[in-house]
Amino acid sequence: MALDQTTLLILSGLVIILCGVSFIVNTAMRRNDASGRLWSISFIAGMLTALSFLVWSVSPLLWWVLAIGNTAYVISIGAIWSGARVFNGRKSFIGLALAGGGVVALLTALEGPNGGIWTGSTGLFIGIAVFAGLGGAETIRSRMRRNLNARILSFCLWFVFGFYVLRSSIFVTLGPESAIFATYFGSEITTVITIVLVLLGAISMSILQAERSGARALGDVTVGVHSVVGVLSATSFMQQWADWVERASFNGDRLAMIAMDVDNLPQMNTAFGRTFGDAAIRSVAQIVRHYAPTTSLLGHTGAGRFVIVVVTSNANEAERLAIRLQTALVDEPIDPQQSLRATASFGVVDTDGFGYSLPALRRALDDATLAARDEGGNRIVVGRALPAS
Repeated sequence: MALDQTTLLILSGLVIILCGVSFIVNTAMRRNDASGRLWSISFIAGMLTALSFLVWSVSPLLWWVLAIGNTAYVISIGAIWSGARVFNGRKSFIGLALAGGGVVALLTALEGPNGGIWTGSTGLFIGIAVFAGLGGAETIRSRMRRNLNARILSFCLWFVFGFYVLRSSIFVTLGPESAIFATYFGSEITTVITIVLVLLGAISMSILQAERSGARALGDVTVGVHSVVGVLSATSFMQQWADWVERASFNGDRLAMIAMDVDNLPQMNTAFGRTFGDAAIRSVAQIVRHYAPTTSLLGHTGAGRFVIVVVTSNANEAERLAIRLQTALVDEPIDPQQSLRATASFGVVDTDGFGYSLPALRRALDDATLAARDEGGNRIVVGRALPAS
């Protein structure tokens, strides 16, 4: 039995509202979660979209409701991309998502009521495809690259991108009355696809948010009831890191940063259990404490990721410290009973190469660490600033 469009819109709206309310409430209970707030904007815009389309299905004369729905739809996808950028430690560029929504609103208003159900659809389809493609690309880079839930979110966004590229192409060339469009890209099948993707995306973003908050809540590398004193949580470390960079800039000191990303942590958790993985992180944290300079700043910024900030006298000192830590991991087992040892991918940057901008330093450090991981892990990559053109 086929469901009519109004029933499908009601079901879609209920799914979006339930997922959105759950996500927003969880976000509201967590502090300092910028990516979660942007993803909450996405759900709010999604709820407004569902409500607008439902109102129009009941009262087709209210064509301007479609302008609201179209605008909110584009902003919803754009906010997912924006939140992913913040998750990766980059600027949100939420203004671009809002601007995209504004353009779609203008195009819908210019078309007016003459387009019927498809009023403003050309701009809507293109806007969705653009921001879904940007979101898909963002969720497979930097910090999100190695996360399984980020890959699920990426799959959803790439699917939306491909679907709407095809949908907009056929809409423009063959028209909405064509058999191909009606069969494969009509409102009914699109609504069903939307329900499935909203469920997958909501679950993925919720877990990503929980993992991010969990990393912050772990505090001083707290695993279970244990902690490693001297290794700061992500939130505390970022505050201290910003302070160090600001003071180093004022005094003209050279700062170096070493990121240490434990290799194969998901595989450890799968093979030996989460308890073993937590114990491994504690062991690595102790190695970092013992072999890093006494005056350095130590932080646990995520699952298996440590960052060390130190004042250096020359450009090679940080690389030597990374080599020292790499050697210590080989020498000291993380599990004495089984003589298992961890390896890590190291990224090294300094203020001589990238200046005193904390976002630029973070991006360079992430890029260097990812390059070390891409080379197979257990590597040290020193970030090099591009020469000024």
